[in-house]
Amino acid sequence: MKSAVSYGTLVVLLLLSFIPIFMMISMSLRDSLMIYGDFWSLPWPPKWENYSFALIDLTVPILRTIYLCVISIVGIMVFATLSGYAFARLTFVGRNLLFFIVVLMMTVPGVLLLTPNFILADFLHLKNSLEGLAVFYIGGGQLFAIFLLSTFFQSQPEEMFEAARMEGASEFRCVWAIAIPLARPILITIGIMNFLSIYNDLIWPILLISTPNLQTISMALANYAPNAGNAVGQMSRPDLGIITSGYAFASIPLLFLFTFGMRYFIEGLTSGSVKA
Repeated sequence: MKSAVSYGTLVVLLLLSFIPIFMMISMSLRDSLMIYGDFWSLPWPPKWENYSFALIDLTVPILRTIYLCVISIVGIMVFATLSGYAFARLTFVGRNLLFFIVVLMMTVPGVLLLTPNFILADFLHLKNSLEGLAVFYIGGGQLFAIFLLSTFFQSQPEEMFEAARMEGASEFRCVWAIAIPLARPILITIGIMNFLSIYNDLIWPILLISTPNLQTISMALANYAPNAGNAVGQMSRPDLGIITSGYAFASIPLLFLFTFGMRYFIEGLTSGSVKA
């Protein structure tokens, strides 16, 4: 009985979590008149042409944002992997102090860094550049990635690395041949988390990007308001259905990301929970 109640509660919560998604898809296939007339009605007949606006207006910003995510995530993984390995497997002066500073910096809210980062970006002439955005995303993504990778590397048997060193492998060889293959689920988890963060970020791109042809998808959606094509004599105004179709279209990369990466994401979250 207790189990049935628990499963029933989970099913109800699951269905409730799908209501916003269902309403987004339903609204994206209607126009403003149909939405205001009966908000909960089904989209019939569906207005598939709503997505043509999104396809034309948002494809380039989506591709631009994916490019930004890719170069940022690659940078985060490269630097965090080397740093995490150094903290976990190497002995050097000040290691514990530096790792403490990394953990301490994780407690600083990101919003407090907006002003100094903006001043730094202006000083280094990194404004109005996707690569300039990536520099700060790489720096901002280091702390949690280093912490996660360092903790994971510490949980692995030292004998594997010692055997490689006895065979003449350098530390970089140990990182490439042992650490990175073992940490693949962790790296995928870091990639997914940073992709979500960068893809959905709005505040930092607005501060750094002022050129329309460099807008990320979040900036494009903030200004996305195609007209309804009302009759002559009526005031032209944004169509809620077309706007919602833009948000639904922009979520497609995230849907693919979770569809193909969820298994590795869960595996990465649970890696290191049991010491190897």
